[in-house]
Amino acid sequence: MPASIRMKIIHIISGLGLGGAETTLLNLVKNTQGSSVSHAVISLSSLDTLANDLRIAGAEVRILGMNARIPSPARIVQLIKWIIELRPDVVQTWMYHADLFGGIAARIARIALRSRSVPRPFVIAWGIHRTEVPIKHSAFLRILVRLCALSSHFIPDIIIFCAEAAYKSHCTFGYKNKLMKIIRNGFDTKQFSPNPKSHNELTAALGLPNETVLIGIVGRFNPAKDFDNFFRASTILASRSMGCHFVMVGNRVDRNNEALVAYADGPELKGKVHLLGARRDIPNLMPGFDILCLSSRTEGFPTVVGEAMACGVPCVVTDVGDTATLVGNTGIVVPPVNSNALADGLERMVLMPNNERKQLGIQARSRILDEYSIEACWKRYQQAYESAGKQ
Repeated sequence: MPASIRMKIIHIISGLGLGGAETTLLNLVKNTQGSSVSHAVISLSSLDTLANDLRIAGAEVRILGMNARIPSPARIVQLIKWIIELRPDVVQTWMYHADLFGGIAARIARIALRSRSVPRPFVIAWGIHRTEVPIKHSAFLRILVRLCALSSHFIPDIIIFCAEAAYKSHCTFGYKNKLMKIIRNGFDTKQFSPNPKSHNELTAALGLPNETVLIGIVGRFNPAKDFDNFFRASTILASRSMGCHFVMVGNRVDRNNEALVAYADGPELKGKVHLLGARRDIPNLMPGFDILCLSSRTEGFPTVVGEAMACGVPCVVTDVGDTATLVGNTGIVVPPVNSNALADGLERMVLMPNNERKQLGIQARSRILDEYSIEACWKRYQQAYESAGKQ
């Protein structure tokens, strides 16, 4: 390792698709890779969307190619060998599969390195990026999380939670460690920034007048995002003749999704909902929204809200996870699973004078710059690793 590199981190993650945890990892790598930090990323599953972005950012990326559920012994052995070969200062795991299987491999690798009298054994850090413990999901996932809870007492040196709500729910479920920290996600305020041209470009692309109010919702098609709630609220809003349009972006959020199309082509919404599907140009799209909506029934620390705020877009959000803490007084917070409340919140924002809405957006960006920058997030990670290394 070159003398200029002071810290080498291996990130072990379940996969590299377009998700909140994956995006947070990419942002950390992009903004810290260099003279003081070296990153290597191991995906447990397959080569996916963000792998090339991570390589461009300077990280070494390796693909383990394990089974979607349980890795074979050969894959675990390979993971152990890679950790020993890379000689990290920190092994940071991301999400349940990586916490358990990556944590086990890291423990074995650390024992092996100690037997070779390698100085300064590395820190093992788990990352929890989900608010609610998924006890209502598949039997396999319930077993996996139960095993993680049991293993949390002795595998990791530190457990890092993305939100206070995540910390509380997992502690209640049995997660325990001598060192647990809440580190909220940081946002790349250079990549996500206001662009006065974006709104007109987006309305033109959609074939709409420039003055059309655009309400954006960004997220994959998943029950946690509660798109039913969003569509019910949108239908209520449309029935009030607000004249706004709804722009939906995310994986499986397109015309091939029959459930979404049935809503979008309903009598109140027909022609007003634009299903754009998965996009790689979110930083260009986001500043074009007048309002961002989060309709989720559960979240940890929603990346998309912070990104919208960094773009100067005011948000109407449901009160889930740490969303209200993130938004503060720069947006509107409503109860989850309450379509009337969501419609009322959106209506308030739509009817707000344009200059007042823009001022909220300015305040939102200032809040991200002051409290949730990627630089501040990385500093907290460094402090957490240093604390764990002293235990």
